[in-house]
Amino acid sequence: MADLWFYADGGQKRGPLSISDLLTILAHVADPRRVLIWRHGFEQWKPAGEVYEIAQQLLQSPPPAPASSPVEITRAPAIPAEDAAAFKNVEPEMIGISGWLGLLAFGQMIGIVRLVVSAAQYVQSISADMWTQYSIVFWGEIAMNVALIGLAIWTAVLLFMHSRRFPAFFIVQTICVVLMPLIDLFWVALIFSVGLNRPFGDFFLVSPLQIARFVVGAIGAAVWISYVLRSRRVANTFTN
Repeated sequence: MADLWFYADGGQKRGPLSISDLLTILAHVADPRRVLIWRHGFEQWKPAGEVYEIAQQLLQSPPPAPASSPVEITRAPAIPAEDAAAFKNVEPEMIGISGWLGLLAFGQMIGIVRLVVSAAQYVQSISADMWTQYSIVFWGEIAMNVALIGLAIWTAVLLFMHSRRFPAFFIVQTICVVLMPLIDLFWVALIFSVGLNRPFGDFFLVSPLQIARFVVGAIGAAVWISYVLRSRRVANTFTN
């Protein structure tokens, strides 16, 4: 996001802007080299004259042609460089995959690996006799795992593309991960109930350990979903 710029305007932060838009604004300022600017990667605000790519463009830009008739030009007020101390407490706009969003991205990739490994181990654990007898159960579970892995991979692609669709897909994926054990248990119980002509409740049995895991997963999902919905970094990063 290094191509998004901000500038100081009357004590307020303005932006984000492309570099061409920023240069257009600076071209109408009496002393553009003293305007404070910032972009992702800067540790603090800097006068435009101290930023190479901006200062170079300002020197190369020809002065605006005089108007044929008097025109009132409204220019953006600038903060002198000597007043930079007033911006010490102004936090730069949070953009990019870092901080908590970086931790989320790391967890997303680790989650894909865990899903793939878990699915592979599950398939290898099925004996030939079990496969022959309950193939419909196993095919259903394999289909669910493949669909979840595909969803996780696509969500990761949207993450690194900075797509505005990422938050929605991440929320769906997180909910699916939490509900998958219950969906799987429901599927197995349904097939056995129909196949053996016995009550559904005889097979849909949830152990205390499964309940505890579900509660822990639901709490974690609620935390990350709230972060994605409320985070300024998420809102600023996923704009493509």
